[in-house]
Amino acid sequence: MDVFELNAAAVAKMIRTDLAHATEEPPSPIGYIDFHGCTCGIASFIGRPPWEHHADDELLHILDGECELTIRHPSGDETRTVRAGDLVIVPRNCWHSNDAPSGATMLFMTPTEGSSHSWDDPGKD
Repeated sequence: MDVFELNAAAVAKMIRTDLAHATEEPPSPIGYIDFHGCTCGIASFIGRPPWEHHADDELLHILDGECELTIRHPSGDETRTVRAGDLVIVPRNCWHSNDAPSGATMLFMTPTEGSSHSWDDPGKD
């Protein structure tokens, strides 16, 4: 049995990576977990990670901080501030990006297969 401490004190000790200086994806503080076709872990960062696109839904649970999540739906962009405690289902086949200028720490469950990333804004499909 794997147990991961994700209470407020444990999350507060996680070091956020400044993505402005990152040359590769920072590692998850708890490592990576394979779970029913998803890769799960923790992302703790400041700034904007790459845009992402997945063939299936992605789950994000904000553990600390906040970010502006933009989801590019076929009907147009939707941007919303998500904060600690929020749980988000990012719909499949939608480009999306987070911007966390003050920092965010989140649990993610990302489909392992069929994902794309782009540091450049992919534009509207």
